[in-house]
Amino acid sequence: MLRKLGRIALYCILTAFVYFVLLQQLTDVPISSDRTVFQIVSYVLAFVLLLLACWQWRKVGPYKKRAWMSGNPAAFSPDMIDCYVRFTGKIATEKAHRLPLSGSECAFYIASVVAEWETKKKKPGKGMETQRKSLLREQSADELMLEGKDGPVYIKVEYFSANWLELRKREKTQANCPPQVAYKAESKYKTYRLLERYIQDGDKVAAQGRLSLNADGRLFIKPAKRLEFPSFVAVAAQLAQLTETIAAKACHDAWVKRINTAFLLINAVLLCYLWH
Repeated sequence: MLRKLGRIALYCILTAFVYFVLLQQLTDVPISSDRTVFQIVSYVLAFVLLLLACWQWRKVGPYKKRAWMSGNPAAFSPDMIDCYVRFTGKIATEKAHRLPLSGSECAFYIASVVAEWETKKKKPGKGMETQRKSLLREQSADELMLEGKDGPVYIKVEYFSANWLELRKREKTQANCPPQVAYKAESKYKTYRLLERYIQDGDKVAAQGRLSLNADGRLFIKPAKRLEFPSFVAVAAQLAQLTETIAAKACHDAWVKRINTAFLLINAVLLCYLWH
């Protein structure tokens, strides 16, 4: 959010500067006694804007490819080491866990408790705003084995971004503090949001990322480090929704980069044109 606000502020400042210069040119009012210095500064700014435009444009291609690759990875094969693939199989684990909040059995989990309360906004007469504080963030850290027709493949879910995990989910909001975090309760807390995301033994799960060969000969799917290749773990029932979300966000980001590029080019051209 801060980066977006910073970009918007930069664009507003540059636009205001360009329009101010244009206004001065049209009204023949001298801006500076040394117009040469001002002209040089304008050309330098135009050059910087062109560099920024090129940098923004270079990101359009990767985002377009990301949208495509989210739903069209390479067909899995055990010999495709260091390639971007998707593997789908059933979870098979010997070690079971208990969800810390509900007590149900699972193969992997991420559990959280967030306290909420209301405070007055800093500006008088603006009403109330919700404050939140995390009281619990816990997850298991086991290797999970996926059994499929091409043999077992392993994943470590904690390696993947939490934003790209589509797991089973159980959530609720309650007024009473859960006993697991009772020692953190404060009188100002009004509600508690409980969330458990988990995978059960036998669930059909899809893992998408870079296929890697471990030192002990086991195959792992790990997150790819390039923007073009989204990496995620999803239960089969949520796979289509997740890939659609990734593709839609990538297409949106590609259009944002196009708009940024056009905006920067227009400002650069205006800065140069004012002195001709």
